[in-house]
Amino acid sequence: MNYCVRYIESESMPVQGKAQDIYRRYGREWNIREHGNGNGNWLLTKRSDILVNGKSYREFVLEHYGKCKLTRKLAEKFENDLNNGKINLI
Repeated sequence: MNYCVRYIESESMPVQGKAQDIYRRYGREWNIREHGNGNGNWLLTKRSDILVNGKSYREFVLEHYGKCKLTRKLAEKFENDLNNGKINLI
């Protein structure tokens, strides 16, 4: 079977604004925490992910390889193992 594997890098960005506005605008997609002693400064972060045919396999990959951090190198290893038949996703 041919799989479409895509690695998505982690992201972070600082923003300013009121808490309710930040949570309303970014709360579903980003992790939000105060940055720089408050004062309306926030740090938004997203975790890296690996998609196979559009579905996230982040937790599967981390558990399979016994790792706690998803890196590009680990994603490439997973893709190679998947394409070589070492891993079966059925």
